[in-house]
Amino acid sequence: MMRCNLYDKRANTCRKVDTNQGQDYNSPTDNPSIQQTVLGQFPCELERILMSRLKKQSAAMISEGSHSATSGETKYTAAGIARMFEAQISSGRYQVGAQLPTVRDLAEQLSVNKNTVVRAYQALEQQGYLELVRGRGAFVRQVDTPTSSEHWRHRVAQLVAEAKQLSLSRQSVMRELLQSVEMVYGRSELRIAFVECNQPDIETLGEELSAEVAYRLEGVLLSDLLKDPQSYLARFNLIVTTFFHLGEVRQALGETAHQKVVGVYVAPNHDAMLEIAKLHVPVLGLICDWPKTIDSLNYSIRAYHPSATVLPALVDDEARLHQLLNKADALVVTRSAQARLMEFHPQLPIITVTFTIDQQSIDYLRGRIEEQLARHNSQSD
Repeated sequence: MMRCNLYDKRANTCRKVDTNQGQDYNSPTDNPSIQQTVLGQFPCELERILMSRLKKQSAAMISEGSHSATSGETKYTAAGIARMFEAQISSGRYQVGAQLPTVRDLAEQLSVNKNTVVRAYQALEQQGYLELVRGRGAFVRQVDTPTSSEHWRHRVAQLVAEAKQLSLSRQSVMRELLQSVEMVYGRSELRIAFVECNQPDIETLGEELSAEVAYRLEGVLLSDLLKDPQSYLARFNLIVTTFFHLGEVRQALGETAHQKVVGVYVAPNHDAMLEIAKLHVPVLGLICDWPKTIDSLNYSIRAYHPSATVLPALVDDEARLHQLLNKADALVVTRSAQARLMEFHPQLPIITVTFTIDQQSIDYLRGRIEEQLARHNSQSD
């Protein structure tokens, strides 16, 4: 497991975070006029890096039109206001017994509904930061200092929640978190390869696996590994591949290397299989770049349409492709074969199949990585 030096939030000083003039702020903690944060050697640096990367992604999404912003005004949420005051109370800016701004004053200052401020104060009361006195206001109370690990986990949860508010995908957040960890800690000496037969699957599946296990996998083409298996065996601590290629990889590396090889199960994504199930055509063309993929998808398609005729073809077999395009009523193509197929300018309905990794395989790979890290750390000690 990764190690990190954690800290006691009450033992640190505070600083105001510098921001560029004219910047749009998505939460109270972004606004330089009210922002303060608790400094911590590791968590603060990781938080700064991660939020910087997440906000860049969000800005890109806005420019592409996938996230709408109807106004340049800041939109404060109850959760954001609560986080702002939590940080300021923890930093000591508000001492025990100090009174926070009234609901009316803060609502006017932030241009929000009074109910938003009320919900923020109620959340802080539930967390033990405030005492709400009817008719008098909100007062800071003595807080039992949580352990450093509890505080760190709480901050990570806040970052993830804010990323979700920015409409970032789970996979994007995991990828950015992994990259931020590597920037702070440096890359581990443990090396893991992900072997696939084509570059598109290396990129999509490899990125998905890296995000899920929070560890970077290095892409390797199956053809390259087969040319010189022993060099890859020497370079990597673990070699991961899909069940489609597991037998081939194990055979190339030899029996003594089987403990280094991890197979993961991938399945067609739900949306594509739903579209296939909705098809009602007599002849269906199936185009892939690997024979075993054809076998797997052919079996799935026949489960939905037992009376249909399925015409399979490898994307590099031009003669077979031309024949298929003349006879099929619709096409099913894997993502890795799609670009090659489009060179033939097909005039048929096309369903593109992508693959996703089974959760049990992800959990198993996490366990194997932890075993390797423990072994690596014990050898280092």
